[in-house]
Amino acid sequence: ILSAKRPNRLYSADGVLAPGQTRTVRFVLGWYFPDYNQKDHGGMLKIQDFARLRRQYAQRFASAGDVVRMIAERWDELAETTLTWNRTWYDSTLPYWLLDRAFISLDCLASQTCHWFDNGRFWGWEGVDCCEGTCTHVWQYAQGLARIFPEIERDLRQRVDFGLSFNEASGVIGHRGEIHRTPAVDGQAGTILRALREHRMSKDGAFLTAIWPRIKKAFGYLERLDTNDDSLLDANQPHTLDAAWAGEIAWISSLYLAAAQACVEMANEMNDAAFARHCEKIVARGRKQLVDQLFNGEYFIHKPDPKKPRMINTNDGCHIDQVFGQSFAYQVGLSERIVQKRETISALQSLWKYNFAPDAGGYALKQRDIGQTFRWYAMPGEAGLLMCTWPKGGADKALPGVPRRSKENPAVWTGPGGYFNECMNGFEYQAASHMIYEGEPGSDLVEKGLAVIRAVHDRYHASSRNPYNEIECSDHYARSMASYGVFLAVCGFEYHGPKGYLSFAPRLTPEYFRAAFTTAQGWGTYEQKRHLNRQNCRIHLKWGQLRLCEVVFAIPTDMIIDKVTTSINTQPLDCDYEQRGDRICIRFTSACRLQAGQELEVTISST
Repeated sequence: ILSAKRPNRLYSADGVLAPGQTRTVRFVLGWYFPDYNQKDHGGMLKIQDFARLRRQYAQRFASAGDVVRMIAERWDELAETTLTWNRTWYDSTLPYWLLDRAFISLDCLASQTCHWFDNGRFWGWEGVDCCEGTCTHVWQYAQGLARIFPEIERDLRQRVDFGLSFNEASGVIGHRGEIHRTPAVDGQAGTILRALREHRMSKDGAFLTAIWPRIKKAFGYLERLDTNDDSLLDANQPHTLDAAWAGEIAWISSLYLAAAQACVEMANEMNDAAFARHCEKIVARGRKQLVDQLFNGEYFIHKPDPKKPRMINTNDGCHIDQVFGQSFAYQVGLSERIVQKRETISALQSLWKYNFAPDAGGYALKQRDIGQTFRWYAMPGEAGLLMCTWPKGGADKALPGVPRRSKENPAVWTGPGGYFNECMNGFEYQAASHMIYEGEPGSDLVEKGLAVIRAVHDRYHASSRNPYNEIECSDHYARSMASYGVFLAVCGFEYHGPKGYLSFAPRLTPEYFRAAFTTAQGWGTYEQKRHLNRQNCRIHLKWGQLRLCEVVFAIPTDMIIDKVTTSINTQPLDCDYEQRGDRICIRFTSACRLQAGQELEVTISST
């Protein structure tokens, strides 16, 4: 082992072993680079007070030696906690490859993509040293961070999105913090939805109370983009595909309606009845208008603004994010649908029919209408879910105002057409998780969602790429943390910390299902088994604490419940229950509190 102070010295451990003896020698590799080079960090130099910022660990340690000593002193505790999480995650009935793919993308948190400063602020690029500012329109796709480190996402919402980058007069959330204070319309809607998610991943209502007035103003900005008051946005809408589109765009308007419904639910909790009613009207009108104006019988489209003919559009194309609002609604547990179910399922089936390509790389090579600009996220022979296809025509109209051929080399096509004829992991995860949410256990839609994820997993096989580095714009790309949303979908997981609410509705092997879960203050394992006329559900907390007032479980569709018993470590609990179709809602007479090592057991029986 080399020492930084003595680079030419090797450290070793000497000893004498008798026959049959063993000895374990532990080496700890530690480092300490608390300061940023002020000349070499490009976009980071624009961060507020960056010249005074250090890495977070500068508050905890004074040297690499301090780090090593801490590890040595707390080795047993740290190792056991780490191994407990690892065992909890992989002790599951879910496929091993799916568990890998769902969690691997979170390793970008340990890469140069992400930074945690000594003032407590978290900050991220889109990918390693590329596209600064924890930008709203990319990071909104990332579901993993909020579920594994919820306190970081809460701080991001309060300190940055509704803090230093918020425009009090306009309600605009600067889409790259203080670096770019202009809005991204999709990211603005997604940040409102994330505010609800962060509230529900809290132990109480303090977070929502602090930012509620600014959430209302942020929604007001979106509302002003609906110029004809039909609950669909139609003004210029800059978004994550690095352009501004105009007209009525199904995927952005669905996000707008999801943000409106999130405002309904937050307003109800804040006793803001007038604002809740106002947003309810927007959702009700928009839900109908989405279908009436933008559903073509198979999928949802984009109606460009005829007054702005030179702007990029997808017109009649089948776009991967077309029902993103409903997908996000599931991720944050909205109580009302955003997009009607029949049309949503048709749209998702259309994505499979028209956009899933067994040879996505080959498709990109052959696609000519929108040019040859694309990135090699899928090589010839590799499968993927394409960003946009035009089964009914219209590809030739997608880039009307964009220079198509390079002046230097007319044979080279230019412009953002690559955002259409390629496949990108984060978008694929979003669509796949939605397929799983909409499907019943054993349905073809669940299978198709899993197939999309498997395609990404296979593209990142070690024989082709680094399995631990999902790329888009640079390495370790943040949008890929959408993969955790697939895990939530498979589990049918919902949680509301302030209300003490927890729910599971597994989409895979509900007869015998086991998987990890995380909450505001703890994590553990959920397990359910079905046998004849009985379903047993167990919530085993492995770390932290968990307060529960109400639990909800999916049950067989033909089950008529006549008895429910609940206990913690065999000690009975008083409860009431109500069956709602294929769900059972159990409310405890007094809130139960689980501590690490304790298990809540629920037995549901029918005659």
